[in-house]
Amino acid sequence: MNASNEKQPATVKTLEKGLDVLNVLMRDIVHGYTPGRLVTETGLSNSDITRYVNALIKKGFAERSNDGKIRMNTRLAVVAVQIQHNLEMAKARIDETLYRITRTEQ
Repeated sequence: MNASNEKQPATVKTLEKGLDVLNVLMRDIVHGYTPGRLVTETGLSNSDITRYVNALIKKGFAERSNDGKIRMNTRLAVVAVQIQHNLEMAKARIDETLYRITRTEQ
């Protein structure tokens, strides 16, 4: 961590740690990670991992599988599909605008 990160409010640091856990979970969305592996991958404590994983589960971003591993839930996939749809709509709007511009210039 650099010096500027050390001066950030606690809420920003907390968010960054939660996002660190989420980023690790995104590396293996099929199998997931044991809590111990999340500790190793993030450098956070067991209690931090428990707290962040519980928050991610509560908000629908993660789930605990039958074997105790934590993995991504489908929420991010749903968000990705929504983003893709919005991008396609934006492209259609841009194409329509370009057509109107080029049609009026002729």
